[in-house]
Amino acid sequence: MAYKVVDLHCDSVSLLMEGKDLRQPVPNVHVDLPRLRKGGVGLQVFAVYVPPETDAAKAFDFTCERLDTLEKFIRSDDLLCPVVNSGDLKSALERDKTGIMLAVENGLAIEGSLEKLEQLRRRNVRIMTLVHSKHLPWVASCTGDGPFDVDGDQNRGLNAFGGQVIDAMNDLGIIPDVSHSSETAFWDIIRRSNKPVIASHSCAYSICSAPRNLRDDQLKALGTSGGLAGVNFYSAFLSQSFRDGYTKSMRDEGILPDVRVPYTIIADHIDYMVNIAGEDAVALGSDFDGIHAAPDGVTGSDFYPVLETELRSRGYTDKRIEKIFNLNFARVLREWD
Repeated sequence: MAYKVVDLHCDSVSLLMEGKDLRQPVPNVHVDLPRLRKGGVGLQVFAVYVPPETDAAKAFDFTCERLDTLEKFIRSDDLLCPVVNSGDLKSALERDKTGIMLAVENGLAIEGSLEKLEQLRRRNVRIMTLVHSKHLPWVASCTGDGPFDVDGDQNRGLNAFGGQVIDAMNDLGIIPDVSHSSETAFWDIIRRSNKPVIASHSCAYSICSAPRNLRDDQLKALGTSGGLAGVNFYSAFLSQSFRDGYTKSMRDEGILPDVRVPYTIIADHIDYMVNIAGEDAVALGSDFDGIHAAPDGVTGSDFYPVLETELRSRGYTDKRIEKIFNLNFARVLREWD
């Protein structure tokens, strides 16, 4: 690997909560320390996922319990180090270390409280995915129903309190993540934030029409505003033919479509997103251990050297690869420090 990788999203906290020792090789997972090291990962963002069905009065404690477990994991091995700011990231990329950054996936975690949002920042959370698969009272999801609180508003985005959340995140230094946000919420957030926002784990809608993916105007807006999108490695967000074959009944029964998805489709999305948003606006956000169908050959965090080789075969320069692999996020993080 010529360049260290920043991966903006994994769901491997759940494995730690199950008692798995991710310092050792673990069968049938995407992220463990040996894989991170083999893949040249300089920073892995671990997202604490708060399921939408979590009791809203217990979501903050649920989140803090998982942050406690993550912090214990970071302290458990000298090859790991916490990354809280751009200086930490620079150090992790330059040293023989694997940096870990804390994130939260689903604003349900703050229980409608700006004080709890501030407490998450004191816990060194630097990224928050604002919503997941169901609307919150203050921000709408791209896929869900739920209690979004604007009477008669069919174009649901942010309400007044949601705007206050974005303002507070700007003040505190927590990067808003618009993956899972509705289209209207995306535009509300990008206009409200004074600093660049990210879509940590989303692909290109023009290639695969998943509601979670970004349309061309959204990609362009991320590029012009200094934000970025991290390409997701889930086959149902990458491949239209895989998605078309994946019915709800198959998902419920854990059956995958008989559709081969080559790993090169990840590079196809990178190509497309670079063309639309620019090379400064594209990053990587695997969603490892949160996806159950990755393309052929994508074994986990050890996959990145294969991706680097594929991008080089397509004529990517060293500088473009370095931007996608780490420099783009390093720039965004500096703006949020």
